[in-house]
Amino acid sequence: MTGMDEKNLTPIEGENREEPADTGKTIAFDTDTQSLSASDEKDPLADWEEETVAVSLPGDEPVGENPDDISAEAEEGYDVSGNEMQVQPESTENFDAMPAVRRKNPFKRVPRRVYHRGRLRSLVYVVATVCVCVFASVMFLRVFNDVLAFVTDNKAITISIDADDSAQDVAKKMKDAGLIKYDWLFSYVAKFEGKTGPYEAGEHTLNDNMNYMQLLSSIARQKVERQTVDITFIEGMDVDEMAALLDEKGVCDADSFKQAAKSNSTYGFDFESGMSRSSDIYYPLEGYLFPDTYQFYTNSEPADVIYKMLQNFQNKIDSVDSLMKESGLTLHQTVTLASIIQAEASGDPENMKLVSSVYWNRLNDTDTYPMLQSDPTRDYANSVILMAGKSGENKRKAALYNTYECNGLPAGPICSPGMDAIMAAMQPESTAYYYFCSNIKTGEFYYAGTLQEHEENVDHIS
Repeated sequence: MTGMDEKNLTPIEGENREEPADTGKTIAFDTDTQSLSASDEKDPLADWEEETVAVSLPGDEPVGENPDDISAEAEEGYDVSGNEMQVQPESTENFDAMPAVRRKNPFKRVPRRVYHRGRLRSLVYVVATVCVCVFASVMFLRVFNDVLAFVTDNKAITISIDADDSAQDVAKKMKDAGLIKYDWLFSYVAKFEGKTGPYEAGEHTLNDNMNYMQLLSSIARQKVERQTVDITFIEGMDVDEMAALLDEKGVCDADSFKQAAKSNSTYGFDFESGMSRSSDIYYPLEGYLFPDTYQFYTNSEPADVIYKMLQNFQNKIDSVDSLMKESGLTLHQTVTLASIIQAEASGDPENMKLVSSVYWNRLNDTDTYPMLQSDPTRDYANSVILMAGKSGENKRKAALYNTYECNGLPAGPICSPGMDAIMAAMQPESTAYYYFCSNIKTGEFYYAGTLQEHEENVDHIS
């Protein structure tokens, strides 16, 4: 390569020079104009190159040192610093080859709409994918919950099954009643488990918190022919006493019955809206299992027994609904007060109204008599609640039932009152009594308006 003077672009003397191959052209430099010209005939590619240099890219902006500007200066004979640069003779090698394509400008901005279109597609894809995943997850959880009954309303529902009902017939009845949501899935599970019938004909009280397998087991036909038994629940019996009697007669297991009475299951009766669902209640169904004589199948489900007793209570309470509204008491208050009256004066309607007057007088004068001080409530707290265990929760509830510790009415009923006690709670006698006591041996009652009179009555009985 020939050494070149940087200013006049002439060869430097004393250096070896390698002459370029004869191409038929003579390259000359005009130092005044600093331009490059050809003495021979014009190169066919010159125009193309010049046109290529002259083309400006849309969107290019002269910001700072644009690479296009630097390239243009290099083609005019200047380097990056603005100094004259040496130009090499053009090579004739591959003369007929296709000219090199101009390098794409890395600084050229892609039209913004391309990016927006790509982002929109990506956004639509992501949203669609999320929606599909959410929908699939929701459907899976709904089906899963329907089969296993994890989250339900805890509602008891009665359906009637015929002797010739198929699995599909039973599934449809359960769906219509609100026990299940997917009858086709219930039919498939019944077929898979080999429980497609026959089913026990008659009425079945089921609960929506029962899973598919429990529902199928409840309606399956019993291998042993069931017998019927008559059971009489006397007025004033509590849940524990009823459970023991049912177990003794072979109707259902005592613990299962107590567990069902302790749950907050609903059975679809109108009066249930007036029941208390407070966590302070020990047995939510205490007081609402109406005492009467019933006929049950042996080996029955506790829900079937409870449903029949609650249905009886609904019929009885409907007949006195207007009187209850006149008394100003709620259903829960009426049954709670009636249960105390029942326990204090069982089998004596006349004294029930007098006992009711004592409690009404105390409830109307809570400043002087904040507590009812009823012995049966204290007995219930000790013999029923604390007898089941002396945990902290049971002790708390026992205190809320013991009217020697709590003010006003206890948290809930303490037994199942009859209609005489319910009527006495709504229609007490008008008296000025605040105390009473009774002789257990003779069954005689003594009433008093003052504490001194009451103490004299107690001494008389003793």
